[in-house]
Amino acid sequence: MALYHMIHNRCPKCHQGQVFKTNNLFSFRPTKMEDACPHCHQNFVKEPGFYWGAMYVSYALATAEMALAYVTALLLGASPFDFVNLGICIAVVIFLFPFNFRMARLIWLYLFTGVVES
Repeated sequence: MALYHMIHNRCPKCHQGQVFKTNNLFSFRPTKMEDACPHCHQNFVKEPGFYWGAMYVSYALATAEMALAYVTALLLGASPFDFVNLGICIAVVIFLFPFNFRMARLIWLYLFTGVVES
């Protein structure tokens, strides 16, 4: 259930308020986070540098996406050691960067905020 609320940009505590000001997961415009939940006033900015750890989550997401793109390219007949595979993997990561940025922060916030199931 928490995955559903993460994808829908909801507060980890009340599942009502939004964490980011916009709902679009694939927006290339700079995303802005709310400082606190507009519904339950849960603080989203725990301390300075809190979201630095989200970089590790973003790295894991990008690695999984590149592995999936590589395997898909292999299944479609590409050579295992080809620069086309590298280009495809880089394109996938660049295209999914806005999604990774937001999801990494949401996952990090959900990890360190008590999730209340409703």
